Amino acid sequence: MTHTRPVFFSRVDAWILAIGPVTGLAAVGMALPPALRSGATAEVAVLGIVLASTLILPIWLLLDTHYTFTADTLRVHCGPFCWRIALAEVTEVSPSRSWVSSPALSLDRLRIRYGRGRSILLSPREKQRFVEQLRPQCPHVLVTGF
Repeated sequence: MTHTRPVFFSRVDAWILAIGPVTGLAAVGMALPPALRSGATAEVAVLGIVLASTLILPIWLLLDTHYTFTADTLRVHCGPFCWRIALAEVTEVSPSRSWVSSPALSLDRLRIRYGRGRSILLSPREKQRFVEQLRPQCPHVLVTGF
């Protein structure tokens, strides 16, 4: 029998939603005029690659940033990136508003400390429910700021 685990999707700040289209438009605005003037196939190909990467990656991150608990790990997915954090190594959970790059699409974040001085920032939409799911699996965890 398969036991489904709850998936916690990332909260998404409005300003993050704007970054993708703005970046894509800026890339087109800078690359299109020279590519059209030269007419070179190589430049048009480079433009296509730039456009694809500036549009596909942000969409992938927006659609596929989530956090899932398994029996012994916290799985963090952010587009093509994945982390597996052993629940036995989780030592502390606290609120954060850090701007540090992380698999979180909001500044309303949780800092998960684990291992030897490591941490990761997450932004589950349902922070309280996320912490409630974590506590029984990590009874030793220090939860602060709630």
